[in-house]
Amino acid sequence: MLVIGAATCFLSGAVDTESAMAAANTAMAQTRNAAVSEYSIQPIAGTWREAGAADARTLVIYADGSYEMTCKERKAFGKVKVTAEEHPDGSKSYWYSFLESGGVVLEDKNTASPWYSAYTSANEQWAAFAKDNKAAVQTDLFSGHDGAMHFVRYAENGYAGTGLGIKADDYVGIWSCGRCNAVISREGDGYRVEIQWASSAAEGSRWVYHCTYDNYAAILFSNGNGTRTDYVYSEEGVSKDTMAYNDGRAIFVLRAGKMIWQDKKENTDNGVEFIKLP
Repeated sequence: MLVIGAATCFLSGAVDTESAMAAANTAMAQTRNAAVSEYSIQPIAGTWREAGAADARTLVIYADGSYEMTCKERKAFGKVKVTAEEHPDGSKSYWYSFLESGGVVLEDKNTASPWYSAYTSANEQWAAFAKDNKAAVQTDLFSGHDGAMHFVRYAENGYAGTGLGIKADDYVGIWSCGRCNAVISREGDGYRVEIQWASSAAEGSRWVYHCTYDNYAAILFSNGNGTRTDYVYSEEGVSKDTMAYNDGRAIFVLRAGKMIWQDKKENTDNGVEFIKLP
């Protein structure tokens, strides 16, 4: 297991990042020019908790429109999209419609051998939450016209209280921490984070995360399919790559000019601190 401590990171040491910098500059321009449309789900991307429920559900919404909803004995997943309801006067109401495509359920929970069974759904809508078209960041989700279900924003470690002034495009660019460097660029409606750490001139590791920007907490978080690839160059200059895993999760937190990488797969939670290159 490769563990990178923040104490080992210094700004000395050159990083060859010319091509990566060019890609990041292009991505930054795209980020600034991207407008949030009435059909965008960006205002609700992030983590939510059900309010006023004994067995509260947690809802995580990703940049690509996929979601995961978990509670004590069940996990469901599917897609969320914005739908429009037209009224007789020609006006429209907009809704976040959640379609379930499958999940897992705990069976035989009161026996000595509980187990989880997987199921698939026909992408049927299980709930629709009113969309506030005036809000760039929505903090409440009320279902239907009666508000029977209510979800509220959740920010891990209270990040929402410290993210004032942080914007999504502040993450885009090249970041350095000694032998470790990170390139963050736009990827569809989300972000791609690629990290490279060289243990020597001939070997090291690369991490790739597909991330969602949470406007509420002002953080980037990955969708659970992050990869780590270890590489070794032979004397002939041929690279041999070995996939270490493809189910990585991570959080990236930008505060006070420093970006902290919290790896949730290998638990390098001491945090690697990056400084953005000019």
